[in-house]
Amino acid sequence: MRVLAVALRNSFKPAHMSLSVELVLTAVEGYDYAKVKALTFQGEGLEVKLELPQRILEEVNWSPSPGDRVVAELSGKIGNLEEWDIVLSGTLLKREAEYAAYSFGGLLCLIKGSSVEAPKKAYFALRVKR
Repeated sequence: MRVLAVALRNSFKPAHMSLSVELVLTAVEGYDYAKVKALTFQGEGLEVKLELPQRILEEVNWSPSPGDRVVAELSGKIGNLEEWDIVLSGTLLKREAEYAAYSFGGLLCLIKGSSVEAPKKAYFALRVKR
C-alpha cells in the first residue's frame, strides 16, 4: 500500500520545477513517546532531517538503518504517487539562504543545501532503494 506523505527532489528550484536526488541515511533517532523516527540523510550537497511515524515505515515495510539509500523529490506540484513509497504534502515554515524548514502535518523536515529555493506549498516523495 502506498502512503500519502510528501515529495522531495534535488537542489530546490522554483515551485514548477523538481529534480530527483539520491540520499544516504546517516542517522536514525527514535522519539518513542510519539512513535516517530527522525531520519537524517545526506547526498549531493544536501542534508535532510525528516520525521516519520513508525506506522508509515511499517506500512511500506522499511526498517531504516544507516547506509540505506533513497531517492527523494521536493516539488511544488504533486506527481505520480505510484512511483513513491512515501509522499507528504506540507507548508514551508522558514527559508534562509541555505536552509528550509517544512511542516508535513506536524512532522518536521529540515533541508540544508547550497542553494535552497523552496516552494511554499510542497510535496516530498521518498522511494527506498531495495
